[in-house]
Amino acid sequence: MKKKYLTFMFAAAALMTAACSDDDDKLTDDDTSQDETVDEGGSEEGTDGVFEEYDDHFVYHGETYQTVTLSDGSKWMAEPLRYLPEGLTPSADPTEESHVWFPYRLLGDADKITADGAEALTDEASIRKNGYLYDAYAAFGNREITEDNCYEFEGAQGICPEGWHIPTRAEFFSLCGLSNKAATGETGNQVNESALFYDEAYGGGKVTAYNEAGWNYVFTGVRMQSNFNATPTYQLTTIWSGNASEETLAAHEGEPALTYILSSTCYQPAYTDKEDPTKLTNIQFFAQMTTFSKTYPDGRVSLAYSSVKSGHQLRCVKDSE
Repeated sequence: MKKKYLTFMFAAAALMTAACSDDDDKLTDDDTSQDETVDEGGSEEGTDGVFEEYDDHFVYHGETYQTVTLSDGSKWMAEPLRYLPEGLTPSADPTEESHVWFPYRLLGDADKITADGAEALTDEASIRKNGYLYDAYAAFGNREITEDNCYEFEGAQGICPEGWHIPTRAEFFSLCGLSNKAATGETGNQVNESALFYDEAYGGGKVTAYNEAGWNYVFTGVRMQSNFNATPTYQLTTIWSGNASEETLAAHEGEPALTYILSSTCYQPAYTDKEDPTKLTNIQFFAQMTTFSKTYPDGRVSLAYSSVKSGHQLRCVKDSE
């Protein structure tokens, strides 16, 4: 059965960026809308402004996205979002605060990529494959994230279609089984060995397990801004012979190794002086992150912290029924 929704306006919430380490063995601490339901019929598949949902895909603002239903019953986008929020224009310059950025490719020898070793991909085919990179402001529907409201975006729809939302930390954790700790109530990295794609040898999720289930990992990297005062840049760590298996190399050589996918769960605001609330330097959200190394040559998946200023891949998950 298909569902159609005619969307008149959008607004929800925004978040995320990144600060974390490509250390082989551990994670790091830093680094209004009204939707009217339209009766079935009266519109061709792919009509702009109409959301149509099918068993294995949906059509959103004229773009078709494949979806996958996992063994736990959760339903996810099986490719990155490429929707442009109203009023925003993607930038090919990661230093610009445009809120949305084009995906990028890495240049030069994989183990010798320098600060200017990335190039934005603005062609239609690249955008269709990789989607855009969004900061939290864009992802949550052109809404400012502050230290006062950052915890209010948990499970928000954001720029996802009606009936879908930006995944929470808990939803990502149920897949990968490895996460940096929450700001309160937890000590050290959190592990869930029962997570769908948890691999004991990797101590977290494994990219190949995601792909075998049809999740279709796409390595888009991240537009990294570690805090409000840092100079943003495309993350330049790449998949190459020094950190990847032959199978991974055959499919993904030269692609970004550190890919972040935004969650809707805030970790915490950060201050240079915790006693002085005017010294706010960052607001971090959880993001699902990939790491490639000699220890994890097929890609480990975990939850790390990312700044709301960073540009992330975005995928949506269907609301529970």
